[in-house]
Amino acid sequence: MNNLSNFISRFFRSVHFKIALIFTVITLITLGLVGAFFVNQYSSQLIQSFDDRVTVPNTIKSQLISDLQISNQKTANQDINQALSTLGGSTEQDYVYVVDKKGVIRGSLTVEMKQLVGQEISSSVSGKQVKNNIYHALSSGKSYVRRFRSKLLGRRYETLTIPLEAKPGDRSSTVGVFVYTASMESIYESISNITNMFVGALFIPLLMAIMIGFLMVHLLTRPITELAEQTEQITKGNYSIKNAIKSKDEIGILATQINDLSDTIASETATSNMESDRLNSLLSNMTDGVLAITRDGTITVINQAALDLLHIPRTDKAVGKNISDLLKLVDKKITLRKLFQSIRGFVVEPDGPNGVTLNVVASLVRRQSGFISGAVVVLRDVTRQLKLENDQKNFVSNVSHELRTPLTSVNSYIETLQEGALTQRKIAREFLGVAHDETQRMIHMINDLLELSRMDQGRTKMETEAVNFTKFINYVIDRFDVMFKQGYSMHSNNHYKIIRNYDQERACYVEIDSDKFMQVVDNVINNAINYSPDGGNIEIGIDETADSIILSIKDHGLGIPNKDLENVFTRFYRVDKSRARKQGGTGLGLAISKEVVEALHGKIRVESTVNVGTTFFISLPKVDTSSSRFDFS
Repeated sequence: MNNLSNFISRFFRSVHFKIALIFTVITLITLGLVGAFFVNQYSSQLIQSFDDRVTVPNTIKSQLISDLQISNQKTANQDINQALSTLGGSTEQDYVYVVDKKGVIRGSLTVEMKQLVGQEISSSVSGKQVKNNIYHALSSGKSYVRRFRSKLLGRRYETLTIPLEAKPGDRSSTVGVFVYTASMESIYESISNITNMFVGALFIPLLMAIMIGFLMVHLLTRPITELAEQTEQITKGNYSIKNAIKSKDEIGILATQINDLSDTIASETATSNMESDRLNSLLSNMTDGVLAITRDGTITVINQAALDLLHIPRTDKAVGKNISDLLKLVDKKITLRKLFQSIRGFVVEPDGPNGVTLNVVASLVRRQSGFISGAVVVLRDVTRQLKLENDQKNFVSNVSHELRTPLTSVNSYIETLQEGALTQRKIAREFLGVAHDETQRMIHMINDLLELSRMDQGRTKMETEAVNFTKFINYVIDRFDVMFKQGYSMHSNNHYKIIRNYDQERACYVEIDSDKFMQVVDNVINNAINYSPDGGNIEIGIDETADSIILSIKDHGLGIPNKDLENVFTRFYRVDKSRARKQGGTGLGLAISKEVVEALHGKIRVESTVNVGTTFFISLPKVDTSSSRFDFS
């Protein structure tokens, strides 16, 4: 049903129907005008013939005038009837009679009115207008012609009222009126018949005109329909369709031009697609985010790098939006004008889970006329760059601060000695000892900085070898046990104990640089000792998983607040700065430990609870003892 309705709707909207309708209407109007002209001419001829019939010859008119002047009215009436009987052309439906100047009917050709002879028209004639015409003709001597429809008989008539004037001497006087009322029904019936015949005859040529119209429209619009189908395919991107119109008229020329246009569009589209693919490939492979925006900031193009930087899942989530909203430029009071005018751009931090910092730089796009149609915006991730710059500033500040403190201390002691304390042997020895300790700490710090510098530059070479990790840890702990017994510890007055929570006979192998990893273990155990109370225990554990060996070093000291846990491996970071400096720490031990562990493809992390203790976990890849690369014999 819907298909039928759509077909009918398309048919009435089609050019076929419109042209056929116009052709039919023109044909109908032409035939109508011709028919109306023909009927009108025919009607005029009939009416003219009727008018020629409805008249009174002059001979009869003279006879009637003469008869009306006869004094013997009876004889005169007989003569008048005799004269009227010679009047030809009348029909039975006509009323022909003579009225004298007194308004009395004197004679009639009509049988019905012969009975009214001798009666006045005021009482015998029913038509008011007829009586008025008779009276006017008697008084003025003018003729009157009038057409009317008899309400009584339902017929149309034409009545002719002619005054009869006698001319005795130079004066003329109206002696009577000749009245001829003729029926026009036959005339109008003939006109109606010819009109009906014409209308009936009009149907056939009209039907033929409609059929010819549709045929002509079909022949005329068939190439147009073919061109319409071709252009529809072109709009869908199908440029292989060609029309087969070979005529030399305007439509043929148009068809040829459309074929040429299709070839041109196909070529331009191929070139455009190739350029678009090249541009998309270029944008996709760029590490920087790139957006194309209009002059009002609406995003039209965005590459994958920009989507990743802004944490947008799909292109359609960004295209159509305004860049000011996307990058929160309004919050930073950065207008599009400022963005377009800035050469170095602006640093923004868009919403996202990773806290990315972006440098936004816009390059204007101008047309040949100079009109600015938009801009290309480049988003560059400067998070690492800013962090490095910040770390560099902090590093210089920390090194300066860490070196200035012992240098100031050494300088103060030397100045005191120069001012006379050198002569006091006990004080001099104490001051020189402090200066020596500070100097050693600076040397230690500089060595640590050099070590970190070599690691940062990748110049530290790891001399790795497969090591029985259990024996290695036993060796390190034995060294601490000996130092505890000999009182070599920094806290010589305190007592500590290292508990070995692992199977000391179980062999497990890792690939490490023994010297550097020993430095890592020494750093972590020293930290555990430094922050443990007198008499505290340091617990060492070794666990083994399928792929790793995990060393744990646990103390029961002050613990580290949660807010400081993520920074314990940061260079020069100290949870308790005064205590750490007092204990001789450089603030670089854990940073070096982290670099060494990661260089050995391991990981180091820390867990801590305030006033409960801290545990460091160091995991290293476990060596496959079945491998022939190592000789474990």
